[in-house]
Amino acid sequence: MTNIDDKPSQIRKQRNDLLLFFKFAVHEGLIKEEGANYRFSHDHIQFAAYSLIPEDEKILWHLQIGQNVWENASEREKDKVIFIAVDQMNYALGLLESDGQKENLAKLNLRAGEKAMSLSTFSSSALYFDSGIQILGKHQWENNYELSLHLHNYYAEAEYCNGNFSAVGQAAGVILSKAESPSDKVRAYFILIKALCAQNRLDEALNIGIKVLTQLGKQPPSEFSDVPAIYANFNKTASIFKDTTDFFLNFKIMEDSDALIAMNFLGELLLPTYFLNQDIGLWLVDHMLQLSFVHGVNKDSVCALAGFSTMLFGLGDLEGSKNVGLMALRLQDELDTQESLPRVCFVVYSGMLSRTEPLKEVSEKFLHAYKVGMQTGDIQIALFNARLYCAMSFCSGGGLDELGRDIQIFEKQMIEYKQELNLKISFPLKHAVLTLMTCSDNPSHESNELFKESKNLLQGTLLKKRSYASNYRFYCICIAYIFCDYDFAREMIELRWILEENLCKLYDSFGAGHFYDCLSSVALARKTNEDKWKKYALDYFEMTKSFALNCQHRVLLLETEIDILMGNTDNAIMKYNKAINAAAEYGFIHEQAIANERAGDFCLSKGDVRASYYYGEAYILYFQWGARGKAAHLKKKHSLEVNES
Repeated sequence: MTNIDDKPSQIRKQRNDLLLFFKFAVHEGLIKEEGANYRFSHDHIQFAAYSLIPEDEKILWHLQIGQNVWENASEREKDKVIFIAVDQMNYALGLLESDGQKENLAKLNLRAGEKAMSLSTFSSSALYFDSGIQILGKHQWENNYELSLHLHNYYAEAEYCNGNFSAVGQAAGVILSKAESPSDKVRAYFILIKALCAQNRLDEALNIGIKVLTQLGKQPPSEFSDVPAIYANFNKTASIFKDTTDFFLNFKIMEDSDALIAMNFLGELLLPTYFLNQDIGLWLVDHMLQLSFVHGVNKDSVCALAGFSTMLFGLGDLEGSKNVGLMALRLQDELDTQESLPRVCFVVYSGMLSRTEPLKEVSEKFLHAYKVGMQTGDIQIALFNARLYCAMSFCSGGGLDELGRDIQIFEKQMIEYKQELNLKISFPLKHAVLTLMTCSDNPSHESNELFKESKNLLQGTLLKKRSYASNYRFYCICIAYIFCDYDFAREMIELRWILEENLCKLYDSFGAGHFYDCLSSVALARKTNEDKWKKYALDYFEMTKSFALNCQHRVLLLETEIDILMGNTDNAIMKYNKAINAAAEYGFIHEQAIANERAGDFCLSKGDVRASYYYGEAYILYFQWGARGKAAHLKKKHSLEVNES
């Protein structure tokens, strides 16, 4: 290249000649002048000009343009021009001869890929990382070990975000075969476990995780067979939090590299243990907290606190769960890390805090966590939050038409990113909504997808993954009860006892699970006259009261139903009306409809002419909710004469 300082007069002449050409091109309408810059008037003109360059010169032009853009940018401007510069230089790979040139361009591709990751453009980031890998060639691990390790790790992470799990497996395989130390393999194992979890290959993920923990010197209990010891240690840690709610806020920041690696890895294993073995989950969160006590706190300490909170909730320590959950949120604010927010929100607000805060506000927190997770590349947890957002909408009476559209949008993303676990768990909610909207007959018919899949539960196909099988059970009981199919509700309640035996974190759908179990038990007690169902109704009623701080209408309706079951029918209609009005006040239109239908049933049993009024109100509310199938079912069952509009 010509040195400007050597020939200033020649450069000025060339510049003036070039400006004359620019002015002519502007006059002819080929380019446009914008201040000190020029651009082509149309893409076709640019393409035509580009086609006039001889093929053997194009690559050189790309290289010179890329180098000039990069070299002439100030340090502050480099992030703005990184994509333009690297894209141009990548065209000219064949012109790079020295190892130094190749290494520099590989480093620029790494930088461009990191920038693309920060912008959530994961497809582009994967291309940059892959280009860097290709530039270094077949001897890269011998000649550029650290750079090769970074490029492969980032490439695997980008392809995970893209849902390209075969590429993740290939990149992880290369890293595991080339890495020189166990610590250099951890990041590859970490992303491999995330990919396996997303594909619903939870057993494989957990087995790899336990193997790596052993290699890191964090030896788990032998086969986790000493369950009493696990619970004893967990309870010992729980006692520490009883005296203070800001235990970690004055702790130092974790800096020990081995502890940081272990924390990151332990945190990633929480998800598969939640679905496969919650005893292991107890050990994981307790061990993470022990590491935090010794070495200080980091973002994974927040996740550990959130996990500890939800375990306390499942074990019945509601006050402890609330306090530790709030501690997790405060530490999250103190550390101000967006990376852990989706995980913390997903765990904390699916537990005790969803029972104490307004459900609409909790719903918005899930939606926000979904958006943050998609931006930061935590795709699986982002879509877990999206699923909880939809579940919250269903349980709190959100309109079914809008909910159906949301489910469809999120389902497309789950398919796009190949999130098999999320798709599997979302299945029952999707079909519960479809059943309410379209089914006017008995929904337990063999053709109904929700009930057909649930029959598989009874045959044991999902019993190993009890936690999300319990999720299926909830929606089946809910739909069976709403459509008055009490025999199928009975099957699902009895299945619950099998599924949730020894689970410390149960799926209760923001308190709705116990509510529908209680309603179903009351209906079964009336139908069968068996004392055991009365007992279950009373037990589930007590559980519902514990979780009804933000939905008292449920308690009012259950009190009325149980009073009538026990023979106390005095003021029953007045009590039903209280429940109906409270449900309207809380905005739970679906449970307002249920209360009206039960009031209609009571009036019908007493020969009270007000039955038609309550059934009519129930029909209108079901219809407004979007449950047109259920509304038609009610109309047919009681021969209602209602205005369809």
